Amino acid sequence: MSTATALNPVERYEPMPPADLPVLEAPVRGVTLLEDRAQVTRRGTVRVSAGQNRVVVHGVAPVLQDVSLRAEILSGKARVADLRIRRALRIRTLDKPEKARELETRIEELTREYQQVLEDQARARARFERIHQHLLLGASELPVDAGWGMGMATQWQDSFDTLFRKSRQLRESTLQATFTAERLLQELNTLKFRRLALDRVDHQVVSWLEADVLADAEGEVEVRIDYVVPNALWRPLHTARLLGGKRLQFTSSAAVWQNTGEDWKDVELQFSTARSSLGIEPPMLHADLLTVKKKSEAVVVQARQVQVQKAGLGSAPAAGGARPAAPSTVDLPGVDDGGETRNLRAPGKSTVPSDGRPNVIPLFSFEDDAEAALVSFPELEPKAFLRARARNTSASPVLAGPVELLQDNGFVGWTQTLFVAPQEKFELSFGPDDAVRVQREEKKSTKQHHVSKWNEHTTHITLYLSNLSGEAKRVEVTERLPVSEIEHVKVELDKEKSTGEPELDENGFCKWKAELPPNGHLVLALRFKVSYAPGVQSA
Repeated sequence: MSTATALNPVERYEPMPPADLPVLEAPVRGVTLLEDRAQVTRRGTVRVSAGQNRVVVHGVAPVLQDVSLRAEILSGKARVADLRIRRALRIRTLDKPEKARELETRIEELTREYQQVLEDQARARARFERIHQHLLLGASELPVDAGWGMGMATQWQDSFDTLFRKSRQLRESTLQATFTAERLLQELNTLKFRRLALDRVDHQVVSWLEADVLADAEGEVEVRIDYVVPNALWRPLHTARLLGGKRLQFTSSAAVWQNTGEDWKDVELQFSTARSSLGIEPPMLHADLLTVKKKSEAVVVQARQVQVQKAGLGSAPAAGGARPAAPSTVDLPGVDDGGETRNLRAPGKSTVPSDGRPNVIPLFSFEDDAEAALVSFPELEPKAFLRARARNTSASPVLAGPVELLQDNGFVGWTQTLFVAPQEKFELSFGPDDAVRVQREEKKSTKQHHVSKWNEHTTHITLYLSNLSGEAKRVEVTERLPVSEIEHVKVELDKEKSTGEPELDENGFCKWKAELPPNGHLVLALRFKVSYAPGVQSA
């Protein structure tokens, strides 16, 4: 740093950065982003002389972790003896951004105006209190003056009218000053928040690296520097476009945020799902006390809802007939990688400024034929949704995350996807079809058999489907039945009083494939019985 900069009256450093050391130009070349941090790699070349040399690298992130600093010589006969970070406070006055200076000027003006309004309000309130006191004294003296025959009604009326008029004026002034003060305070808080948003870490604190290089001979050496910084993270973000209801275009991207104090310009980005912050400590072991108690003769059953989670819908056989293993977990904090660490590399080079705002970096994309169909789950939502089912034809997995939905006519909405392995099928919902209306009615009845003493609960479900469009619609309707896990409870589907022959799977999901004619309607009926053995109690 030159002497002119060091003596600049509008900027000073505490302590002063070194001004006479050789500068190693080592820009950021690569960044590996994790869930809550990033590993930064710098590379650069500097000319050194034989013996010990001290070089400096300017513009590094002030928040980097000191213990993570590593340096090595890539080319040249030398070695790095020591590497350390130095930080300094930069005090700046006139070289602030133009927008920040304008905001600060406006904040000062509003502050003065706000203080003046508060003073005017206080004076008006004090005068109002004095006039109010005069009115009270005058009203108390009226009977006395009237008793002594002093004063005239006209004089009293003029005096009180003047005081009341002044009182109303002061009250209005006080109220108006209150409203003005509230407005100025709100505007002042907004401007302060906007001014605070313009502050960045590198506007107050600067840092640089000092490296001691031991060289065997004079020449150029290439140095690589690695360190870890907080305030950087990434999350998966996807975009799905359905073309004509027959083709699905899927793009997987990474949303990157970083506010480390250093800008990453034209760097190679890599995104990792490794969780280095989980630690390696073994779990604590606790004593497990086993006791014996008499088995209860009463059978207590409890109805519960179990969510059926499935990462994919089946995959195509790989070479040799093997299928890719399904992920062991589907609900992890942060990035869900299916239980295996993934490293995704962004194509080309990218730029991520240090402003804390999201930056979307495309990773990969693929296309596949889509199986589009209308599906309805009346118990959850009385609507028919457009579902598209496709296969992940890329070599990379689709990580769990939000999906932006697009169709031929534009934006549809947002949804979520779970982890999808390569060659695995998955499905997405592209919103409801307004032309299909669904209504659901449910009735229940209970009776007891006189001979067997079994309690029987019967459920009647009636579904009304209407097609308001001029074209035929095919809707896959899904209802659910309870699933019994013990022999004391039996669940039976009454096929005679249920419409058609619905498909019933092992999870209790009952499905119809309903055909709706143009401007037509359809009624579906479902009846099932749940029987409880004598003595079975409900929890």
